[in-house]
Amino acid sequence: MKKSYERSADVFVVIFILLSLLISSFVLASTEEAESKVKRVFEQIESSLFSLKSKNEFTKANVKNELTKYFLPEVNSQYFSYKVLNKNLPKISKEQKDEFVRELTSQLINTYSHLLTKHNDETISVGRGVLSKSGKIAIVNLTIVGKNKSNKAVVKMLKSSDESWKFYDIVVEGVSLIDTKQAEINSSINKLGLEATLQRLKDINSRSITTS
Repeated sequence: MKKSYERSADVFVVIFILLSLLISSFVLASTEEAESKVKRVFEQIESSLFSLKSKNEFTKANVKNELTKYFLPEVNSQYFSYKVLNKNLPKISKEQKDEFVRELTSQLINTYSHLLTKHNDETISVGRGVLSKSGKIAIVNLTIVGKNKSNKAVVKMLKSSDESWKFYDIVVEGVSLIDTKQAEINSSINKLGLEATLQRLKDINSRSITTS
């Protein structure tokens, strides 16, 4: 007959195994949710681009409309913008933060619209996702397959308060939009100041609308 401390040890082992299984199944479910979101959104974008081409309506303005429809609602614009502003956040008022979020979000859509106007029938293959230790960040691998070459990309996502996954950055061949914009904004604020940088963003976005 087992002694009481041996029986207790067995119970702890069983509990540990059960908890490990529960945690691993939770992680698997979470990564599958993130992967599924990426696949659904990029399939919608891909389909809309091919549709525009088939109707001979493949213009920057129309590409931007499709991104605004399918991609923008799935972006955590505030998180993206705050990551871009980074060390400058404490210096910015609430009103300025709201304006920066609006203008930086416009820049994000304008940047991707410009890139997608160069779309040459590439297809996107969604790979596996990885969760951060906190379970709040998911990184999903992509492969952009073209006629002559393929590019590796990574989508970064944040779990929102409603438990849904939202995009906040895309890294293509090691180049992150957040890092690129962060360096650009830091340099501008250091040279021009907050107000002038905000006005510069507004001017760039305004010109983008008139040239679409």
